[in-house]
Amino acid sequence: MTTMLIVFHVIVSLLLIGVVLIQRGQGADMGVSFGGGGAQTLFGSRGSGSFLGKMTGGLAATFMVTSLTLAFFSQQDSGSVIERTITQPVQTEGAPAEPAGGFDPKTLKSNMGEDGLPAAE
Repeated sequence: MTTMLIVFHVIVSLLLIGVVLIQRGQGADMGVSFGGGGAQTLFGSRGSGSFLGKMTGGLAATFMVTSLTLAFFSQQDSGSVIERTITQPVQTEGAPAEPAGGFDPKTLKSNMGEDGLPAAE
């Protein structure tokens, strides 16, 4: 079900992007009101403002509902990170418990010079 919801979410998001891109800007209304070819438009002389506006609102609401549903489903599958780290200590196989020849914080004070900076090696 989650896979179908993800596919539906992607389709809705692509449709939303397309609908927003085909809308005209706010400055285009002035040319249409003075007879700039308003009778030859696809959605009538009023323009496509109300149709595309309603379609954008519907797609945006659907996008938000699918986003919240996907977030809810992903939260149900994972559980708490804190509980996971407390009950399951992370120890990879083959990894040494102590750093091999690396930085050892216990020897930091013994390597300090008289000026308070680590001595050069």
